[in-house]
Amino acid sequence: MINSNLQPVADVTTPTARATLPSAIGNQITLSTWNLGYAGLGAGSNFIADGGQALLPPSRSVVDENLAGIVQTIKDDKAQIRLFQEVSSKSPLSYWAPVRDQVSAQFSDWQVFYRPDVATRFIPFPLALDHGTMLVARYNPLSVETVPLPPEPGAMLGFLKRRYAIQVARFALAERPGQLVIGNIHLSAFDDGGTTRQAQISAVLAFAQAEFAKGNHVVIGGDWNMVLSDPAWPSTTAEKYLFWIHPFPRDTLPAGWTIASDAVTPSVRTLYKPYVAGENYTTSIDGFLVSPNVSIVSVATRDLGFAHSDHQPVTSVFDLD
Repeated sequence: MINSNLQPVADVTTPTARATLPSAIGNQITLSTWNLGYAGLGAGSNFIADGGQALLPPSRSVVDENLAGIVQTIKDDKAQIRLFQEVSSKSPLSYWAPVRDQVSAQFSDWQVFYRPDVATRFIPFPLALDHGTMLVARYNPLSVETVPLPPEPGAMLGFLKRRYAIQVARFALAERPGQLVIGNIHLSAFDDGGTTRQAQISAVLAFAQAEFAKGNHVVIGGDWNMVLSDPAWPSTTAEKYLFWIHPFPRDTLPAGWTIASDAVTPSVRTLYKPYVAGENYTTSIDGFLVSPNVSIVSVATRDLGFAHSDHQPVTSVFDLD
C-alpha cells in the first residue's frame, strides 16, 4: 500500500557551482538523450511487458557486457548536456549491476543530477528498486527542479507507482537575458490507449509554453514513448506486439514549436523477442521538443544495432536564436 501510493513531489534546488565549469551558455548547444534500459535490455533480451517471456536479462555476464558498451558509448559522445533514462542503482532487474555508479563515474568533473521515478520504500536489498532519470551538464545550472506529471491510474507489478515528472535544469545565457530551460522526461509506455501519455504531453506543453512566455529558450528531451518519426522501417512484427505504439500528437504543438527527431535511424525496438534486424519493429520515440527561439542545426541517432539497450542515443545541435 505504501509503494502503490507514491507520488512525485515538486521541488527546486540550487546546486553548488563547480569552479572548473562555465556558468553561462553561448549561442549553440549540443544535447543527447538515451534510455539505457538499466543495462538489461540489450540485443539478446526480450521483456514480458512488451509481449516477451522474460522479466530478467539472460545473465549477469550479459548485463556486464551491455554496461561496458554503454560506458564506451558515453565516452564517445561529445554532447555538452546529456539526458539519460532508465538508470538503475543495483537493481534486481539487471542482476544488481552498478549501472548508476558506472555512468556517474564518467562525469566526475561535470554536474550530475539523478531523480528516481521507480523506487521502492521499506523494501530491503536485494529486492529494492531504484530506477530513474539522470541529467548531466558541462555547465553550472542556476537551479534543478522536479515538475510532476499526471500519473498512471494503475500500479506497476500491482504494487508500485511510477512517479512521472520533468527533470528540469535552468542555465544562464551569455550576454543575453532569459535562460535555457532543459527538461528530461520519460513518459508512460503501457497506458491503455495512450491516454496517460496524452495527459502528460499536455502538461509538458503547458510547462514549456509558460517558460517560453517568460522569454526563455526551452528544450525538452527524452523518451516520449510516442512515435516522433517513422518512415516505416521494415519489420515482420505481428500487430499484436504493437499495442503500445501511438503517434505523437503533432497537431497539438503550438505555432513555431518543433520536434527534433531522426527519420533515418530508429531509436527504439520492440522487445517481444531478441533483436533481429528487419524482424523486430523499430521506430523513433526519442528526441526533443524545442521552442520557437531554438533552431535545429542537426539531429542524428547513433546506430548501435541495439546492442546495449532497446534504445539508441539521439544527439542534436541547437542554435539559441
